[in-house]
Amino acid sequence: MTFLRQIYSVPAGLLLGIALALLFPAGAPYLAWLGQIFLSVLKLLILPLILVSIFASLAGGKDLRRIGGRALLYYLLTTTVAATLGTLIGLTFSQGVPVGLLDLPPVQTTGDGFSIERLIGNLIPSNLFASLAAGNILHIVFVAVIAALASRRIGADHRATLLGGARALDELLMNLLRGVIKLAPIGVAALVYASLARMDWAGVFQLRSFVWAVGLAAVLHSGVFLPTLYRLRTGRSPWPFVAACREPLLTALSTASSSATYPVSKQALEDAGVSERVTSLTLPLGATLNMDGSALYQSILLIFMSQLAGADLSPLQALFIVLLTMASSSGTAGIPSGGIAMMAFMLDLLGLPQTYLALYLVVDRFFDNPITALNVWGDLVVAAIVDRELRDEPMVPVG
Repeated sequence: MTFLRQIYSVPAGLLLGIALALLFPAGAPYLAWLGQIFLSVLKLLILPLILVSIFASLAGGKDLRRIGGRALLYYLLTTTVAATLGTLIGLTFSQGVPVGLLDLPPVQTTGDGFSIERLIGNLIPSNLFASLAAGNILHIVFVAVIAALASRRIGADHRATLLGGARALDELLMNLLRGVIKLAPIGVAALVYASLARMDWAGVFQLRSFVWAVGLAAVLHSGVFLPTLYRLRTGRSPWPFVAACREPLLTALSTASSSATYPVSKQALEDAGVSERVTSLTLPLGATLNMDGSALYQSILLIFMSQLAGADLSPLQALFIVLLTMASSSGTAGIPSGGIAMMAFMLDLLGLPQTYLALYLVVDRFFDNPITALNVWGDLVVAAIVDRELRDEPMVPVG
């Protein structure tokens, strides 16, 4: 039994799905329903989880204006840079990828794929329940943020009731999600089997440009932009800080879970001199809202998927992808493979068929761990910057 528990994992499920697709492609339709059930249950849980977790994080902070507001501005900056960097590098590296390379169905595109009306409709909801039913992740993030900010202006007793309910529901949904994730090896195996049974495997090796794109973007963001931002805002060398944060970075790299890394990150930051009041607010916010690695990675994925589908992207459509990945990455669950449902939602918004999840599933297990480490690195840098800036603020005399 111990041996079976050791081999029962998502990587094992991925390898099993690939093996079945190679050896028994004709049997894929008979097992596809397992993957669909897994994906449907993920979608069912992850939307309300995003709603209550973002609400609880934003509504529960005691120093939202001084600490949380400052952190949110930095999160917006770093995520914008990550999504923009990913989009630009994705557009550059995807130019040589031929349409239909992976034997996925081409998509007929029209000239009116982007409009201001469509952008507004994708960002601002008119009916919460319709947005939940449609699985629109951008609407859910918008509603959660607005509701959390509004809750700070109601009576303390009502606010405490709302916050307590949100935290209880968040814990309930996380427990349910943990149970679903235990079935992830089976679900992933079925999804990969069904998606890759007819894939042109020779073409997969032509996607090395995707690997180079993700690698270059990750190095530039984690090794150049974030250390430079840290130096400019704190006046200190970033390298001792990197050494102080080695434990949370290695934990994120090994677990592919920003949620599991949270207590390690908190301890490492406080050992490095960051105050507890800063870590207690910025890290939960960052684990939910600040996903630099996911924004960078997902933008490159969407660019390559559009290229494979034969969809020529205009500059405005590229801007739409930047905004899309910024908002959707904020809702990515802090658990391994939490982006499966997110990518399915984004494919729907871009009008690409769900079969394009095949590309995501092929590459995700290779990039999930380093991308999670990049997410955590962004949270650590922002927390340190916010703490330093608060210490440098002049004291306001009382009385």
